[in-house]
Amino acid sequence: MINTALRQLVDAATDHAKQCNDDHDHTVAAALLTRSGRTVLGLNAHHFLGGPCGEISALANHAATCPEDPIDAIVAVYGPTGHVISPCGKCRQVLFDTDPAIDCVVRGSNGLEARSVSELLPHAFDWRAMELPQKVFMWEGYESAIRDGSKRQTIRVDDPFHPGPAQLVFEKESGEVITLDANVTSVVATRRRDLTEEHAQQDGFASLADLHEALDMHYPGLEMENCVDVVSFELSKIAGPDPDPRCWVSKRNSI
Repeated sequence: MINTALRQLVDAATDHAKQCNDDHDHTVAAALLTRSGRTVLGLNAHHFLGGPCGEISALANHAATCPEDPIDAIVAVYGPTGHVISPCGKCRQVLFDTDPAIDCVVRGSNGLEARSVSELLPHAFDWRAMELPQKVFMWEGYESAIRDGSKRQTIRVDDPFHPGPAQLVFEKESGEVITLDANVTSVVATRRRDLTEEHAQQDGFASLADLHEALDMHYPGLEMENCVDVVSFELSKIAGPDPDPRCWVSKRNSI
């Protein structure tokens, strides 16, 4: 179910699609809704060498007429039938690059619904994230040891990191999410069997046996010959007892 504003947007796109449909080069129309309530239309231009989709055309018209007015939603309609259609993969990425929060009107099992671009394109390439600190997800049970300095290392499997700024992220069972600013100081590849008592101590464990027990908990089936990364880090500043929670989506339990 969609709201009144989106119903009007669908009507505008449907009218445009039916009026401009030629059953050949122009079969898909799109309409986008801006923050101020303006409707901007677009039309595909098919060609055997390729051509813009209706959504891309609407984005171009938006850029030409009201670029200062953010886009809230978009819908595409197939002219020959008048049916709402979902954006193609290319359009999803372009819309995601414009704003992952843009709502796309699509047809679900119970009729028309609005889904954000980020929902339609999970695991999308996000150029914005390229300049953000890498996120190191930590089990909440290690927070105290990291705060008091007894844990300055984490062992990772198939979870690559690199030296540089980072955020240690603790996703708690309560739903609270805590982040601590940190810096990854080194990443050293080794085999599990070559881990030492010194590694265990740097990881906040009393013994190498305790470290291996934790590895078995976090990585069931990890063999002694398997490669692991020894990731060393330091906190960027003193972490107090009551940091502000931050919300992140991913969930991992790693040591």
